[in-house]
Amino acid sequence: ILSGDDHDLFIGYDGRTAFAEAMQDGRYLAAIDLKASVKIAGDGARRVTWWPKFRLIDTAEVVPDAEVAGRVALYEATVAKDLDERIGTLAAQLDSRTAEVRSGEAAIGNLVADALKTGTKADIALINGGSLRGNRTYAPNSAITRRVVRTELPFGNKAVVLDVTGGEIRDALEQSLATAERPTAAFPQVSGLAIQADVSLPAGKRIVSVMVNGEPLAEQARYKLATSDFLARGGDGLAALEGARVLLGVKTAVPIADHVIDYVGRFGTVTPAREGRIVMTRSVSER
Repeated sequence: ILSGDDHDLFIGYDGRTAFAEAMQDGRYLAAIDLKASVKIAGDGARRVTWWPKFRLIDTAEVVPDAEVAGRVALYEATVAKDLDERIGTLAAQLDSRTAEVRSGEAAIGNLVADALKTGTKADIALINGGSLRGNRTYAPNSAITRRVVRTELPFGNKAVVLDVTGGEIRDALEQSLATAERPTAAFPQVSGLAIQADVSLPAGKRIVSVMVNGEPLAEQARYKLATSDFLARGGDGLAALEGARVLLGVKTAVPIADHVIDYVGRFGTVTPAREGRIVMTRSVSER
């Protein structure tokens, strides 16, 4: 079994099945050499035995191919002037490491969600922690460039707007938090929402309260939700959004990254922080 997308670094063989997954973003290569032996029994039946030899290669230690590296350098020089233009300044430290954005409210998640909400003039905004891919920290007074934004949001997801009920918002948040006891790509990063959840409760029943721009969520009220086209079509298990009426669709929407670039450029200096938008508690202790 050759697996992917879970971002695990894992190999295994139980005598019958070999399994390999080589983390993410080409950081490792999992090579498997199979040694098979075929023996023919007296009755003509074949007996096949095999053994996998796993070789995990850390690509940080690989010497780049000179011809390919040269070609990459040419393209890099072409786009660097635009990508490295300073669009703003980060006044506080920012953390986009995978464990940060997939396990709790993250300052960078607040920044992106705020930019999405502002840019689309929606009531609320929701993105998934898995859409943030920089996996690094930024020191205070760091420059924010187009390269930084597009490194954090590399997929080009469009900023769509949906017409949803309060009940659909609650269902979508429940689905986002269904596996919140461990880091998960579905973990929500939000704007205009304040969520309290109890992760010791069963999946689907974890939301304790939701506030929308300072007011309690009304189940039957309708809200304009800005989100990514990935989540709008049910990505990361958010089936609650699949049937929502589309107010701004992918044909006319712009990438979320563009909204972030415009938002940072408008303010010049940004100071994203955790604000208590997502508070997770545990009412039942683990034994």
